[in-house]
Parts: sequence; C-alpha cells; structure tokens
Amino acid sequence: MIQAPTNKVIVFPKTKYIKHISDLLKRSSIQNGATVDPSDFVNIIGEVISVPEKITDDRQYKGFSLDNIKVGDIAIFSYRVIYDLVVMADQEEPAYRNLIKYNGKEYFSCDIRNLFGIIRDGEIHMVNGFVMLAEFEANRIIIAPSMKNRKMTKSSKIMHIGGSKTHMPSLAASAGDFVFYNPEKAQHYEINGKKFIILQQDKILGKQINP
Repeated sequence: MIQAPTNKVIVFPKTKYIKHISDLLKRSSIQNGATVDPSDFVNIIGEVISVPEKITDDRQYKGFSLDNIKVGDIAIFSYRVIYDLVVMADQEEPAYRNLIKYNGKEYFSCDIRNLFGIIRDGEIHMVNGFVMLAEFEANRIIIAPSMKNRKMTKSSKIMHIGGSKTHMPSLAASAGDFVFYNPEKAQHYEINGKKFIILQQDKILGKQINP
C-alpha cells in the first residue's frame, strides 16, 4: 500500500504517453521545450490510488482541499505531473521526478495544485476552483505587429465547473454559459480526441448575458 504524502495525491496512469514519440523527442525536444508541446502527448489521466491525510494551510496551498477526491476516481491532472523530468546523457529513459515504482507498477505523485478534476461513474467533476472550457478557435484575422502585444480576450463555453477554492466565493456561472478570459492564462489539453481548456475561476473576466 502507498500512502500519499501531505499535499500530494498518488495516481496510476496506464501509460506515460498518449502518442508515440521517438527517443529523440523524449531525450531532447521534450526537455528543451523548443519544438513540441508536452501537453500534446503526455497522459493527463490516472486512477487515484491514495489521498493525503491533509493539505497544509500555508500560502501556496491556500484554498485547496481534498473535497470530492476519492480513491478509485480517475484524476485529470496537469501534464507537469509526468513531464517533470530530467534527461541524462547516459540513460536511455528520462528520470521522472514524480515517479514512484511499487510492486512492478509505475505511479506518480500529483501535487494537489496540479489536479484539475476527477471522473466518477462517467461524470466529470472539477475541483479546487478549476473550470473546463471548450477550446476556442484560433484567430483568422491578421493582426498588425503593433497590436500583437495587447491582451485580447476570448470567449468559450463552460463544459464543467465545480466549487471554488475554500477561501473564495463561487463563480456565478454554470455549464453552458459563455465566459470571457485572457487566453494567455488558459491551459490547453485533449482527452480521447476532445480538446478543452483548463482555467481557474478567478481568471474568468466575465460572463455573457443573454437578453
């Protein structure tokens, strides 16, 4: 049995990667982040094996809780859980900082701040203030160089939303609403061919009001 340490959840992803990548990508491009986006091929789901006994109340974990996270759930987490690695010249495989090998299986330690939501009985439940939005379409308008540094908001439909962090009020929005946000704050992911965005509730700038 593995006991998760404070602030961490132990997850069991069936694979580390969702797409085949060459040894060259593993050992150079992934580490340098120059030519590939790790969120495109790193697995971001895994079974919850163990939850910590507590979450600390220091500043960096303020508002995070273990509410609605149970052993047996399928966790949706940041690519950083697996992607946090070191490439060694004399090793064929990267050294994964969060990897835990136990009884012939590979588990990963997931910081609670990197856990977005869980899947239970086929339903997605977002946790700790994270929101899942539909992916927005890329701009088809040619923008003048002088305008490229200006922040331009995007609008997306809420796919799944849960409670806020414990110290913050809940967002007055629900699934199906369209909300506005700074696209630079969005994290882009894909599960089973379905693309989506992850965002914290406090990064949402407003909600579309229909007449």
